Amino acid sequence: MVIRWKLNEVMAQKRIRNKDLAEAIGVTATSVHRLRKTDFMPRMLPERLNAICRYLQCQPGDLLIYIPDDEPQEANEKPQKVELLTKEKRQDSKTSKPETQDIAA
Repeated sequence: MVIRWKLNEVMAQKRIRNKDLAEAIGVTATSVHRLRKTDFMPRMLPERLNAICRYLQCQPGDLLIYIPDDEPQEANEKPQKVELLTKEKRQDSKTSKPETQDIAA
């Protein structure tokens, strides 16, 4: 799963400059430049995302695109491997005797 960040496209469509957004949300123009140039969803506080959306007059979904993985087979293989390990552990636990410990009160 990949979540693509579209701040650059939204700002370009609305003709918003880095400096203008930076002043509105209380960060430097360099910080806005970094936010614009990344292709993946950056980590940010909800308050910052709220400020960006308020200034751009958009919804958070307007800034994001969900791209599903192209490898569904790998996702199916992992649970099978875990299941096999679980079966092996079950067989081992049936053949071995449980350990007991004396606990002094």
